[in-house]
Amino acid sequence: MKISVIFIDGTPGVVSAEDLDSYIEKRRILSFRRTGVWVKVTDKDALRGLSGKKTYEGKERRNA
Repeated sequence: MKISVIFIDGTPGVVSAEDLDSYIEKRRILSFRRTGVWVKVTDKDALRGLSGKKTYEGKERRNA
């Protein structure tokens, strides 16, 4: 599947769904179109997929 993108220089284009994450990681696109809505790539977006790697430093509240 092809995804519409706006490259970092402002030009529109399309990339394959398989390559989208690579373009995001390399900071080569500003935004991409998902489900009819443009999604802006930010530093926060670059963190996706990292859930579960942070450690919780507060008081343990789960039953052991």
